[in-house]
Amino acid sequence: MTDPSPARREPDGPSEAPELDEHDDDALSWGDERDTSHVEGPTPVEHGDAEADDQLPGGMSSASLVGHGVFGGVALLSCVGWLVSRDQFLTSFGGTAVDRVQTALWLLGVALAIVAPAVWFVTTMLLVPQSRSSRRLLVFAVGAVALAPWPLVIGGGA
Repeated sequence: MTDPSPARREPDGPSEAPELDEHDDDALSWGDERDTSHVEGPTPVEHGDAEADDQLPGGMSSASLVGHGVFGGVALLSCVGWLVSRDQFLTSFGGTAVDRVQTALWLLGVALAIVAPAVWFVTTMLLVPQSRSSRRLLVFAVGAVALAPWPLVIGGGA
């Protein structure tokens, strides 16, 4: 059975071409400056100009990118480590007003210890320029050592 509808009919040979609508050509036009929807693209930058090269965003090397990922993971694991070991630090100092203030400050310190590695990582990303990638990785390493959950790492208590 053949479908007699003209929409599904295929040309019988090379001489018979499908009819083109006059609006098809308009769909392939991107307009010009007089068109209200026309938007100019970015201006090309010549690479011979030293001043223009300084303004181009620099890419990060593969080793630097891997280092950032590793230290980001270490910061996340440090946060999780402090969160897991927080039960060792939950201490109540007593019932007096001074003791309640001491307990509140102690719990604030525990909360800050939990978020400190993530804050260190984000602050380093924001404050150390990307062009100083080796310095940034060094600051990440210092933070990883200083903010490691040492009670969990060495197995001791508070």
